[in-house]
Amino acid sequence: MTPQQTYSSIQSVLATTAKIGYPLQIVIAACALLLALCAVLPSAARLRGRALAAMTVLLIAGEGVLVWLHWRLWQLATVVDPSTGRTVTHVAVSMWVESEKLYVWALIVALFGVAMRRQREELLPGVMIAVAALAAGGALIGQPFTNPLPGFIAQYYGYLQATSMGGVAAQQGFEGMSGAATYYYNTWFMWVHPPLLFIAYGAFTISFVATLKMIVERRSTFETTAYRWARLGYLPITIGMLLGFPWALMSWQGQAWWWSGKVNMSIMMWMLYTAYLHARLYLRRNSMWKTVAALAVLSFLILLLTYLATYVVPGAHSYAAAATLSLGGVA
Repeated sequence: MTPQQTYSSIQSVLATTAKIGYPLQIVIAACALLLALCAVLPSAARLRGRALAAMTVLLIAGEGVLVWLHWRLWQLATVVDPSTGRTVTHVAVSMWVESEKLYVWALIVALFGVAMRRQREELLPGVMIAVAALAAGGALIGQPFTNPLPGFIAQYYGYLQATSMGGVAAQQGFEGMSGAATYYYNTWFMWVHPPLLFIAYGAFTISFVATLKMIVERRSTFETTAYRWARLGYLPITIGMLLGFPWALMSWQGQAWWWSGKVNMSIMMWMLYTAYLHARLYLRRNSMWKTVAALAVLSFLILLLTYLATYVVPGAHSYAAAATLSLGGVA
């Protein structure tokens, strides 16, 4: 297809996604409000399990629409070498970048909430509020259906424009888009590193809910539950961060990526969770539970700040830089 035909086809896919997803986006936001009300109203206690399950099904349905969108983009978003006219690759945009991050986080917490069994009734209201907040943010702020992947779309449209101009512009556009596909979108790191982190985020969210219950009610059983969920999240976040190191070396050659605010806050978060898990070994000491609780709460707060750092802290790992992640940069 010509660049104009590719542009028109992608516009059609985006329009179809918005047509299907706009009402779904509104329904998700409305259901998030209902889910939060169900969590706080005592009269709705019997409905909580079913309400969370219904919200989970709704989020899965929305994820199905997004999977279709990404599949169609993969079919259409080709990278063509202007010197030969041959298609070098298709750009495989993952389902956990840009505007879809909060949505994925909400879905994972919802799935964990449906699956959890230990102290389920006591933790369900807090988990439901967390899912409601993440789902509402994912729908209203992220707008994954009506404004999907704005960074990638702008980048790829720039590549199509450069291709249509021909000459040096086409070659520069090809090198930039090819580099972004090779070192960012299509690399296997993208399909392993972020999912591991979001699984950890989901587990840490439920651990935080259990920690708050422990602080309020001062029951050791909640502390044990919080520890188990934190332990579940610790392994994937450790593996995910370790995988991020060789990815950074490969993708950010020549950049001082180790000074990135996101990278340093991620290390701080990991160290705090490490301290929390190790401090628990001394839980039976006098008033040690307060230190453990403080570390658990602080760890989760730093997790939230680490997530926000992607959008507000400049550096190689910032949201703006992600679209230009390549060795040669994007023209």
